[in-house]
Amino acid sequence: MAASAKWIEGLAADCTVEEAARRSVGPRLSSVVHLLPLAAHLAGEDVEHVHRLRVATRRATAALKLYCHVFPKKRVRWMKRRLRAIRRAAGDARDLDVLAARLTREYGQAVAPILTHIARERAAVQPVIVEVADLCRSNDQFVRKVAGLLRKLDGDTGDRCSQVSSDFGQWAREQFGRVTKDFLAVMPNETSTAAELHQFRIRAKAVRYVIELVADVLDADLRKRAYPVVEELQERLGNVQDHVAAIERCRGWREATQDDTLREALVELTLAEERKMTDSIRAYHEWWNADRARGIVSVLGRDDCAAWLASHGEGASEDDMLREGVGESP
Repeated sequence: MAASAKWIEGLAADCTVEEAARRSVGPRLSSVVHLLPLAAHLAGEDVEHVHRLRVATRRATAALKLYCHVFPKKRVRWMKRRLRAIRRAAGDARDLDVLAARLTREYGQAVAPILTHIARERAAVQPVIVEVADLCRSNDQFVRKVAGLLRKLDGDTGDRCSQVSSDFGQWAREQFGRVTKDFLAVMPNETSTAAELHQFRIRAKAVRYVIELVADVLDADLRKRAYPVVEELQERLGNVQDHVAAIERCRGWREATQDDTLREALVELTLAEERKMTDSIRAYHEWWNADRARGIVSVLGRDDCAAWLASHGEGASEDDMLREGVGESP
């Protein structure tokens, strides 16, 4: 199983939860170990190292959250804290990389003073990634902690959070039901604000990462039909959030700068980004219509979904879902 693989393959419904945890958490954490030095020391050659690191930390955190009850509390807390530090360091850098690339593509030289400012900000955050990478590398601390965490699955279980069922298939369905319930709880409507859409994106991301972890023992439609829509949902809501984040950064930089030229450029960019945010929210609502919502909910297939469908009318047929874009992953 490749450390960088998206899907955790080869899990059987009748294996133990501990075995599933070992085969899932190990590769997720190994991916972080592999990518951290690349993002710290080779980002100048390929900025995608930083992007891949942030995604790897998110996937590793999702795996730890899913399987936290089979690991010792203290070890899980330590690992989550370290992953959070890595993710934040990579996140700050990645957000600036994405913003610079988008502004260059959409505005060009019209925002040259802002691009210069972003370049300075980006240079300032790279040492934070180096610092956390050096901390993890010192005495092989992070690698040793990963190994110790996984060894606990073979030893005494007295300090685990709680005991879990050995029936992984049943356990996985129960866990998926929990993230699905959270997803349904924040399902937006046509009047939802940007902040509410952001919360929906977070819950959709949780659904996506759990599908990647336990797809082998869930309904095949979750991987084939639901997952591609959840991916597109994240992308479209990500477009909205990109504009929200840009507006917030522009306002913060505008208040902090003494450069009149930069301040004027930031004022103009803020107005432009507000218009684009409105357009992206409108485009999202046009795409995420009632039929699409009912279609994805029906594919999720949980009891909570049935209740949701009952309160929102009949679900779309399979053919309707396919026409609406719920198809095979590429």
